[in-house]
Amino acid sequence: MELLNGVTGFYIDLKDKPPAISLKQFKIHSYEAARTYNGELLECNETDVHSNFLFSVLRISNKEVYVLLNKHYPFVAFASSVHEERIFFVNDKELSFFFSAFYKILCAESLNEKLIYTRKKGSVLIKNDNQLNNAELAQIAYWKPITVGEVLYNYWD
Repeated sequence: MELLNGVTGFYIDLKDKPPAISLKQFKIHSYEAARTYNGELLECNETDVHSNFLFSVLRISNKEVYVLLNKHYPFVAFASSVHEERIFFVNDKELSFFFSAFYKILCAESLNEKLIYTRKKGSVLIKNDNQLNNAELAQIAYWKPITVGEVLYNYWD
């Protein structure tokens, strides 16, 4: 999976400013997913300034699933739990089917892929496919993420 410019939300130069995703649409899609599968929308967190993603929590068939949407690209992932220190990514066939009409679904295997980089004079050189800008590389050098998922869905401030 290629890490696109601005996916972390960080940039210095305006040319690197990432696009923005519709928060309102995500809430509507989350509500519709819950309704479609006779579930319940428990929470929709759309304003956390310390993360680069939005999330909703759905209860479907007596299980709770977090739906994560990157704030800058239409990338959706699913998780069994979300904490600042760790997100546990999972695959969900039903929700993947529903959300794939609106977003690109990222599988747990891709998100858990190891982030491969080397440190060089205060910055990093990423070996995974990427278009990350210098501000993002500096954040990676500081936060030291281990997986691709930690770059795509983070609580960096």
